Amino acid sequence: MTVDENQADAIARAILEPDLKAQEQLRQRRAREATTLTAQRRAAGIALVGMAIGGTIGYFAFGEFSRYLLVGGLVAYLLARLVRRRIA
Repeated sequence: MTVDENQADAIARAILEPDLKAQEQLRQRRAREATTLTAQRRAAGIALVGMAIGGTIGYFAFGEFSRYLLVGGLVAYLLARLVRRRIA
């Protein structure tokens, strides 16, 4: 019994195809997770900048630091999320 090259390729594909599909799905899932993580980190960085701005404004304009620190961070985070959703 001789197996030519085309039959050998077909047999190899039949054996390896489910594994290749699983690897591709795993790669796609990891790419989505990496994209999401990058966006979350960017939004957190923007929120930190917003906290600094809000705290500074609150301290010098109103003499209150902590409340405006939180408000500034929240507003910046929400704006970052809103902009991200509009872009996507």
